[in-house]
Amino acid sequence: MLYFIAIIVAAGYLYFHFHNRIPILMYHRIATVSGDRNALPAEKFEKQLSYLSSHGYHSITINQLQDYFLQKKKLPSKPVILTFDDGYKDNFTTALPLLQKHHHVGNVFPISDWIDKENKWENFGKELTTTMSKNELQKWQAAGHYIGSHTVSHPFLTRCSREETAEELGKSKKHLETLTGNRIECICYPYGDFNGVVVEEAERAGYKLGLGIFYNVPLWSQNLLALPRIPIPSKQKMWEFKLKVSSVHIIFVGLRQLEKGFKKYIGK
Repeated sequence: MLYFIAIIVAAGYLYFHFHNRIPILMYHRIATVSGDRNALPAEKFEKQLSYLSSHGYHSITINQLQDYFLQKKKLPSKPVILTFDDGYKDNFTTALPLLQKHHHVGNVFPISDWIDKENKWENFGKELTTTMSKNELQKWQAAGHYIGSHTVSHPFLTRCSREETAEELGKSKKHLETLTGNRIECICYPYGDFNGVVVEEAERAGYKLGLGIFYNVPLWSQNLLALPRIPIPSKQKMWEFKLKVSSVHIIFVGLRQLEKGFKKYIGK
């Protein structure tokens, strides 16, 4: 009996602690690409958007999230954030029309030195495609969507010197501010790779928010320069997507951290 009471108390505590966390979803390409786990077919993406709309979710921009954290502004009910890494052209040609159709907003993070170029920074044998042009990025912004920084060249920042990190963060910020005419105050760390030095340099560069994935992000507290995101892979099952946007989405982050820690332990 005490065992079940303990479980109920623990579950209640976890829900109370985490239920106000806002799910931040991570997308890359919206396209059908064989063998690319980061390319989500358009029909699956639309099904996800339809689910969000029909179940009362409201997608928000990074600017709205920043205002919520720093200025205590209210958010709509059941907020969710849709982020797109790297700024692929299909984010503009495919994702944008679907976002508009279902009345959602997106947040794209282009690599400043790879705008309107082939994706040759990806040395993983991936299918060649191109990224959004300056004009397409400006149209994305004009349609009410957000543009943030994803560094200059997409390196593993923890492998860079402090000076190189500062340059990657600072130059991309200035480049995108010139392109958009807006302050860029959110950095999306390539590969979700960051540490204390990277966070220090991000803050020094003038960023207010930083997006990781699972690794190194705190769970029991929130560091605005180390916010977790949840990847949406190409073979994403709908039942799992529903959980990823629910009030228990943070459990996915915790489980992945445990998985990584376990693999690191047994690999010793």
